[in-house]
Amino acid sequence: MVVTMSVVANWFHRKVGIALGIMASGVGASGLLVPIIVHLIDVYDWRNTLIILGLGMWSLGIPLSFVIRNRPEQYGYIPDGEVLRDPISNTKIQSKGVETGIKEALKTKAFFYLAIADAIRIMTVMAVVTHVMPYLNSLGLPRTTAGLVTGAIPLFSIIGRFGFGWLGDTLNKRHVMAWTFCLMGVGMLAFSYMQAIWIGFIFLLLFSPGYGGGIVLRGAILREYFGRDSFGRLIGIILGVASIGGIIGPTLTGWVFDTFGNYHVVWLGFFVLNSLSAWLLLRIK
Repeated sequence: MVVTMSVVANWFHRKVGIALGIMASGVGASGLLVPIIVHLIDVYDWRNTLIILGLGMWSLGIPLSFVIRNRPEQYGYIPDGEVLRDPISNTKIQSKGVETGIKEALKTKAFFYLAIADAIRIMTVMAVVTHVMPYLNSLGLPRTTAGLVTGAIPLFSIIGRFGFGWLGDTLNKRHVMAWTFCLMGVGMLAFSYMQAIWIGFIFLLLFSPGYGGGIVLRGAILREYFGRDSFGRLIGIILGVASIGGIIGPTLTGWVFDTFGNYHVVWLGFFVLNSLSAWLLLRIK
């Protein structure tokens, strides 16, 4: 994921939002595999299913990795076709845009707030994805229905990956990203009060596009604020911080359920945290 996002950031600037959205839609489309994986586990058990998935990743991922091209300059191109002319010599020069070193970027509030917000996003998403099936089963929904809802989460996120990617190229990226957290927060409210299947559709229509859009805008904001020279390392640091949230989210959610016997409190807690993330993003200058 880091490598592919870095490549997109190298090739695009003005349309980096929609470009990242197209790239990230592949992750969203993986939701189509969830019902298949559930079926494979039922037929072959989870160990053999993991072997099948691993062989599939080898057979597809390794050949595709050789198609990736790192930087446009290596092939005589320029990001977005950006060409400027030197006012004195009238010769063409390349515009690199804003470039910030990694040490300088790490000292900014923008990077700090973005890392915290992304950690909260990953915390929420991993908690939902890990516990959605037992949560829905506890509400009386059958396993197959819960599996379909689980698969629909990344599928519905494709809407946000494309839509918010396009909006990020058109409007202020931090404002658009703040809206993605608002959608996730309201979606968690619906999730916490999910007593009927139609509330589940409201959850999918709010939460999934919100989290999908956040994935895209995280990279777009990094590219806009700090350039592309340090993009790979910066996105790697943010993903490292976010992985801490990915560990805390499912663990905390499981502890809350074991302690209180339901998920209601923790889902409301994630609503508050996502509201905090939206506020932090709006504080970025």
